[in-house]
Amino acid sequence: MLSYPQVVDNFVNKRKRCEMMTKIKPHGPLPNQAQLAYLEDELAAFIHFGPNTFYDQEWGSGREDPKRFNPTKLDAREWVRVLKETGFKKLILVVKHHDGFVLYPTVHTDYSVKASPWRDGKGDLLLEVSQAATEFDMDMGVYLSPWDAHSPLYHVDREAGYNAYYLAQLKEILSNPAYGNAGKFAEVWMDGARGEGAQKVNYEFETWFETIRDLQGDCLIFSTEETSIRWIGNERGYAGDPLWQKVKPDQLGTEAELDYLQHGDPFGTLFSIGEADVSLRPGWFYHEDQDPKSLEELVEFYFHSVGRGTPLLLNIPPNQDGLFDEKDIRRLYEFAAYRDTLYREDLALGAKVSGPALSPDFACHHLTDGLEASSWASDAELPIQLELDLGALKTFDVIELREDLKLGQRIAAFHVQVELDGVWQEFGSGYTVGYKRLLRGSVVEAQKIRVTITEAQALPLLTKISLYKTPTLLKKEAVQQLEFSEKSLAVTKGENVHFTVKRRECSGPLEAKISIQPGTGVHGVAYQDEIQVLAFQVGETEKRLTLPTLYYTGDKTLDFYLNLTVGGQLVDQLQVQVS
Repeated sequence: MLSYPQVVDNFVNKRKRCEMMTKIKPHGPLPNQAQLAYLEDELAAFIHFGPNTFYDQEWGSGREDPKRFNPTKLDAREWVRVLKETGFKKLILVVKHHDGFVLYPTVHTDYSVKASPWRDGKGDLLLEVSQAATEFDMDMGVYLSPWDAHSPLYHVDREAGYNAYYLAQLKEILSNPAYGNAGKFAEVWMDGARGEGAQKVNYEFETWFETIRDLQGDCLIFSTEETSIRWIGNERGYAGDPLWQKVKPDQLGTEAELDYLQHGDPFGTLFSIGEADVSLRPGWFYHEDQDPKSLEELVEFYFHSVGRGTPLLLNIPPNQDGLFDEKDIRRLYEFAAYRDTLYREDLALGAKVSGPALSPDFACHHLTDGLEASSWASDAELPIQLELDLGALKTFDVIELREDLKLGQRIAAFHVQVELDGVWQEFGSGYTVGYKRLLRGSVVEAQKIRVTITEAQALPLLTKISLYKTPTLLKKEAVQQLEFSEKSLAVTKGENVHFTVKRRECSGPLEAKISIQPGTGVHGVAYQDEIQVLAFQVGETEKRLTLPTLYYTGDKTLDFYLNLTVGGQLVDQLQVQVS
C-alpha cells in the first residue's frame, strides 16, 4: 500500500504530466474514453446461441421451428463467472442472428423465445445474461443482426417498415434498465453479413446510430459504416502489421477492401478500432463434432490481435443444454494461465534507459518505472535510439511497447537489437505500436537492448517498454506424425479443393480431424462448414481428399484455412485462396 506522501507525489506527478501533455500537439484523430477503455480491456467474449445451436447449422433460413429451442440447463451466471475468471472484460450476446429469432420476449414479433418451450415461453435470455453481467460487473454488448431472413418486412419494397422494426427493437433493448450491466451497454454489434441472394435492403444507419447515442451515450458501435469499431477484415482473429486505428470514412461500407480493414489507414481521419473476431471452435455456433482450438492457436490469436494493439473478440458458443462445453472451459482456463505466466515478471522493470528526451518530465527512465501516468517523448531527429541496461543477463523472447494514444497514434516503424557477446544483433522489427505492441523473437539471454524508432508521423511518445519470457507449450507426439503435402492452394470459386495428408510414422492406427477456420472468406460465402475424420491404418501413409468451395458474387480473392488436428491438438494448417 502506498504511503500518504507517495499518494501525494503520484497525484502531483500526474497533474504535471497532464500540464505537459497540453504542450505536445495532438496528432490525427483521437480515441474517446470508451475506445481507450476497450483497448485496455484487451479481451471480449462473443456468445452465439439460438436455433442454429439446435439445428446444428451456422446460418438459419428464418423458418426454424421455435419449439426446437429448449436449453433446459441454461445457466447464464455460469457463463459470466467463467468468463470473468478467465480474464474477459466484456461479453457480446447475440440476441438476434440472421434467422430473425429473438432471444428476449420482444413485443415486435412472435418469432422469439415466447414461442419456445424454454421457461414455458416466459424466458428472457437477454435479461438472465444482463443480471449475471451486473452481478459480476462485466461490460456487456448486444448483437442485433440487420439481416433478417424471417421478417416479411425484409424486402426492398418494404424497407421503410423493416428499418422501423429494427429501430423499435434497438429502443426496446437499449432503453430497458434491466438490460445490460445495470442498464448500460458497452457495444452494439451490427453484422454486415448478408447471404447470397438476400434482398439488398438499405439500412437507415444514421437513425440507428443516433438512437444508440441518445439512449446509451458513449456506447461503442460495430458496423460496416463510419463507427467507432470496424471489422478487422477476417474471422481468423489476426490484425495486420501495420495496424492503424484510423480510417477514412469514404473507404468503408459493405464493399470495403479487406486489406484496408486489416491495416487501417496512416492518413485516416476517423479513430476506429479494428476488432479481431474469431471463434473458439470452427463454427460460430456449437456443434458436437467440433473441438475447441488448441492453446497454441489461442496464443497465436492473442499475439496477432492484442499483440498488435487491438482487442480480441473470442466466441464461446453454449451447447444445446445452454452450458459451455467442459472442453471449452478447460481451454479458457489454460489460456488465462498462459497469459498470467507471461506477464508474471516484467524483466525490464527498473532498467536503466538512455537516449534523447524532450524534457525531464518525459525522461527515459519513465519507460521502465512501472507507472501508468509517466511517459517518454523526444523531438530528436529520426532514427531515435533508446538503450536499456538490465543490470544483469536476463532471458526473454518478447518485448512490449506502448504509445500514449490519448495524443494520437504516431510510430510507423521500429526495430529491436540485443547485445550478445559484445555484438549487437537483430531481435525483431515491426511497424505500428498503438496501445500495445508485443514483438516476439528468439529466446535470448542479454543485458542490453536497443529500441530504434525509424519512422513516426509526429513526435514519438511511449509510455512503456517491458520484457517477458513466454511460457513453454507442451506439444503432443502426434504433432510430429501428420502434415499437409501443400501449405497453400489457389482454386477458382465454386470448384473443389484437392489436397493430401501424409503420415510419416506408421506404428499404429491414428485418427485425425480436418476442420475449416475462416479467414477473409467466411462460412456460407467461400465454404460450408465440414468436418472430415481421417482414420489411418497401420502402414497407410497418405490420404487424398476433396473439399468443395462456394461460388460467390464479386471479384475478391478470399481465403480460409484447413486445420489438421489430433486429439484437439493442431498438427498443421493449409491456406486455401478462392478467387
